[in-house]
Amino acid sequence: MPNTAQEVTKKDIYKVGFRWIMSNTSAWNWERMQNVAFAWSIVPVLKKVTNGDKDEMGQALTRHMAFFNTEPTIGLPLIGAVCAMEVSKAQGEDIPDDVFNAIKSGLMGPMAALGDSLFASTGNALLLSFGMGLALDGNILGPIIFLVGWTAITLGFGLWGVQFGFREGMKIMDSEIFSPAMIEKVTGFLSILGLTVVGGLSAQFVSLSTPIKWGSGGAVTKLQDIVDGLMPGLLPFILVMVIWYLHDKKNVSVIKLLLILIVLGAAGSLLHIF
Repeated sequence: MPNTAQEVTKKDIYKVGFRWIMSNTSAWNWERMQNVAFAWSIVPVLKKVTNGDKDEMGQALTRHMAFFNTEPTIGLPLIGAVCAMEVSKAQGEDIPDDVFNAIKSGLMGPMAALGDSLFASTGNALLLSFGMGLALDGNILGPIIFLVGWTAITLGFGLWGVQFGFREGMKIMDSEIFSPAMIEKVTGFLSILGLTVVGGLSAQFVSLSTPIKWGSGGAVTKLQDIVDGLMPGLLPFILVMVIWYLHDKKNVSVIKLLLILIVLGAAGSLLHIF
């Protein structure tokens, strides 16, 4: 039978969004990853739909302690949808626990792929390229623009997304925005855009040249001139591709790659090779 649940307002859903944005990696664990943060984030809604009943509250929290992991920003529509399902359940609709887990399991993977491409890769790279360019010129606005821009994008999309998910409820599974075809198109486009941005950043910020030369008098030949004649920026490009190959194909960690670069840079400088 329906309980005497209190009405869930937009303010409650915004609270859920803020909680998730500020705590999505809190109590992260290898077994269930973001499950604790997920359960804690939707507490404002659970308090309303259980009307403060401790037993019902405990059952709801237990229901949402299952495995959960997705990209924090793009995952907020899913959290909003789960909140809507909790409201429907409190109003008497028969929604088994398995349905909650099925909705979460079915969407958290595609949303993670979309979010990683949109925010973690492309968006981050674009903002960093702009901010770093200003910072290297000594402009204090560089880090400020990055901070303000990233915060505005995360909060703006996240708070819209949690409200969108709450309006859609279980219908979010049929939403064209999160359909497999749309996600595939968007991630494909963003991957290309992200690689283009990374290529531009590499050309701008990776510097590598060689002072090697031979000959005497007016007949001095510089190796760097020959390399530039083949392709400007060839040495930085080779360096970036070698690092990518070692990291992506040989699973060399970032820490090891940094140590290798430090050693090679020091040796190349002392031997007058680089």
